Amino acid sequence: MKPNLRCTICGLVRSGAAVPDRCPECGARGLLFEPTDEPPHGIPHNPFQPRDPRAAAVGPGDSGCLYPD
Repeated sequence: MKPNLRCTICGLVRSGAAVPDRCPECGARGLLFEPTDEPPHGIPHNPFQPRDPRAAAVGPGDSGCLYPD
């Protein structure tokens, strides 16, 4: 029996047999999960993941420019 599910897009492995609506890491639909024997684990940080809070852009805006005019 394969108790865990792996996202075929990003590789995230979730515990349990209940398929989520969306992957919490990449947002892939639940039908893209497949059963696996792998233990549950996350994925390495990817700065291009749209749901990763560490990928926030830093630059001019509310804080102003780096160099004064």
